[in-house]
Amino acid sequence: MTLVEVLVAMAIVFIIFLGMSSGGIVVLNENIKNDMRDEAVSIAEMEMQQVRSIRFAVIDNASRIESRQIRGLKMDYYVNRTVLPFVTHKQVTANVSWTRWENNAHKSYSHQVMTIVRPN
Repeated sequence: MTLVEVLVAMAIVFIIFLGMSSGGIVVLNENIKNDMRDEAVSIAEMEMQQVRSIRFAVIDNASRIESRQIRGLKMDYYVNRTVLPFVTHKQVTANVSWTRWENNAHKSYSHQVMTIVRPN
């Protein structure tokens, strides 16, 4: 009788751990997505700091690819800077976008930051 009880208890524990492991995978996936988003926010902030540090006359549209390591994964972020000139200032928009393989398809994400720059 004791051996049967042990086998039943092991089966129950196995089922519980199986359910917990799928929950752990979901949590890990969301953490990686958050790390990718945090890195995009950091890249956008660096882009705005760079815009504020250069001369007003040379601020223009630009695009580049920024590669970063996130938990051992190489991620490419596409940085697109758009400048709209106004009479006395410029509106600068930085859009950082990236793609991720998710649910058997590529899913696109983006983060956008905007600022107004005036002549020094």
